[in-house]
Amino acid sequence: MRNIFTSIDIGTDNIKIIVSEKYNGMYNVLASTITPSKGLKKGLIVDAREVATTLKKAIKEVEVKLGMKITKALAIVPANNVEIVSTSANLIIKEEENVINGNQIFSCIQRAMTKVAKQGMEVVSVFPKEFIIDKNTKTKNPLGKKGNDLTVKAVATLVPRKNVYSVVSVIESLGIEVMDISIGATATYYVEKSKELDSKNVAVIDIGAEKTEVSVFKKGLISDLGMLPVGSKFIDGDISKTYNISMEEAKEIKEKFAVCNRKYADAGEVYKINDKEINQYELSELIETRIIDLLKNVKIQLNNLTNDEIGYIMVVGGVTQMLGFNATVEDVFLRNATVLNIGIVGIRNNSYSESYGVIKYFCDKLELRNKEYTMFSNDDISLLLSTKRKTNNTISKIFGKLFD
Repeated sequence: MRNIFTSIDIGTDNIKIIVSEKYNGMYNVLASTITPSKGLKKGLIVDAREVATTLKKAIKEVEVKLGMKITKALAIVPANNVEIVSTSANLIIKEEENVINGNQIFSCIQRAMTKVAKQGMEVVSVFPKEFIIDKNTKTKNPLGKKGNDLTVKAVATLVPRKNVYSVVSVIESLGIEVMDISIGATATYYVEKSKELDSKNVAVIDIGAEKTEVSVFKKGLISDLGMLPVGSKFIDGDISKTYNISMEEAKEIKEKFAVCNRKYADAGEVYKINDKEINQYELSELIETRIIDLLKNVKIQLNNLTNDEIGYIMVVGGVTQMLGFNATVEDVFLRNATVLNIGIVGIRNNSYSESYGVIKYFCDKLELRNKEYTMFSNDDISLLLSTKRKTNNTISKIFGKLFD
């Protein structure tokens, strides 16, 4: 079976879609897109029709690249008003020879999920802290081990049901079945998740268009999440007001010309727009000041979320693509903080962190439950291969011969 997955991240500024294949522990991107979105405010859908229109366009773009139709996907849901709670559950093992299998692990996790269910909220994820076999043997993964009794201790994340159904209903209105969901912080953590990272207290700072999420992970599990009502659009607003230009023009200048740290600016570089000349160094001072203010507020938020020392800080979001952003992060946090750069072929843009990470998160859950899965049938994959062989691109033909 070829394990191929699609993920959809509907953000305030952009929709991100990835189709990726897991092969030998590696994730190879088959197709991706970033498409401007409409109909959202601070990550929440306010106009489903507008969102559906822009999402349809993004999906069509990916389908053209693939040469086949997308029918299943993973989705990111807004973490606004998230609740993070501890839970546990117990299961008596009744299988032959008392060998614990994936179905029993899943059943135990489901029981833990049921315990924290509450009206108006949806359980988005359950992260096992540990499993206990026969009341005394602790393990991270009980699969294949023997026992009469299995207990799971876990952390669950819940978000308002309207957050989930607004996203799921828009995606499914286009004929795509949502197979699993995650909040963005979890997905981003899984981009870099490792044994070393799981041994530290980690902060994930996700700077969106209109909000910034600050989350804390302890021993690989999310423990706290806070939100600041400020994002990269505030930079657009500063540029717009300072130079008396439109927000659209300000965004274009930010993305094509601006740098966010004076060390990287050229005082001789100017951007001409309308009857104005914008100096790059002066612009960098304006942007750097805004970003430093934002990151200082993030530090305050982190101190409010936890008293524990943070061993590593990951900063993500499309705005972190700006030249000099990492230097500004290091100036503010001094140590153990860096921009999480997505260097994967096909998605070399930091905006893809959530849509890439959610695929890794989903595959991790499959592995725990000893399941194999793909979102494309054998017929789909045959069509994908035949479409790629028919391409007129010479380079593609050469690579096709090499790897057939």
